[in-house]
Amino acid sequence: MICYKCKSVVLLTNYVLCELCEEPFHHDCVGISETKYKKMTSKNKEKWRCVSCRIHPNPLPPSQSSSLMLSSQDSVISPQPSLFDILNEIKCFRADFNTMKNEFENIKSVITDINNKLFTIEAKSDEFDGRLTTAEKKISCFSDVNKGLIEAQNTIVELKQENNLQDQFSRKNNVEISGIPMKKGENLVSILYDLCAVVGHKLCDTDIDTIHRVRPYPSQGVAGSQQQQQREGNSDVSVRTSSVVVRFTQRRRKDLLMAAVRARRGITTNDINIPGPPTTLYVTDHLTPTNKLLLKRARQLKTEYNYAYLWVKDCKIMIRKSASSNIIQISKESDLCKIK
Repeated sequence: MICYKCKSVVLLTNYVLCELCEEPFHHDCVGISETKYKKMTSKNKEKWRCVSCRIHPNPLPPSQSSSLMLSSQDSVISPQPSLFDILNEIKCFRADFNTMKNEFENIKSVITDINNKLFTIEAKSDEFDGRLTTAEKKISCFSDVNKGLIEAQNTIVELKQENNLQDQFSRKNNVEISGIPMKKGENLVSILYDLCAVVGHKLCDTDIDTIHRVRPYPSQGVAGSQQQQQREGNSDVSVRTSSVVVRFTQRRRKDLLMAAVRARRGITTNDINIPGPPTTLYVTDHLTPTNKLLLKRARQLKTEYNYAYLWVKDCKIMIRKSASSNIIQISKESDLCKIK
């Protein structure tokens, strides 16, 4: 059977049958609670009538009675629900309202949490924007500083090169003699005269401006090793002999001596009457410390890339791959890259 009101299946244990229209109803669909339904006797159930039949007693079922009234166009007043049905509806509405209210409160709480989180995110975003703006300003400053630093470095390099050129120019009248052992009370002028006599160069007293020994310019590693050995008490450390620098009054007189020395190779200390084991003497242009380091690096590259010639002329470092190749002048660090 089908409940006339909710149109769902009714069971034998939860329905009532109208005495007049004989339509089945769920007991809760017509406002009869389960407790009241269980207390109903069989006689009460047999005499029970639905709302429509109680208001308008009619032997026809409610569906047929309604159709008949509509077809005859009679003015029929709609059946009014009972107070019990209205209260039941109000209870259902109240329950639904309370449920909706609880859900609304939950939604409101969630929205509040979301708003708080959004406020926090917005605050952090503003803080991040401030930091980002500060960082961009600093980066911009760093960029300007970096440009200034690069310009300063370039200027320093240029100044160093210019200073090296000026320093080397001031040494153009100088000759550096290496390999002369140091001796207490030595006469450097007499040694120079003996050297000039060996190479066949006539030296005048007016040719010499100054003559003196200079401290050797060792590499940092060699100097550090020697200092360490001296601190450890090793007295047998061999320190490079100081060179002798001769400054000529005229560059022409200095060039004549250099030409005579190149013509007479292999001069030793024995040739100039210096007692002791023979030591080879080297007479070269007096290079600046920077140019000496360039010369040392050029010698390494000469061996590495099999260059045939490396020499110094008029305080300029020259290198050549072969007799037919071009001459490369080494005046600064970047010129070493030309050696390949």
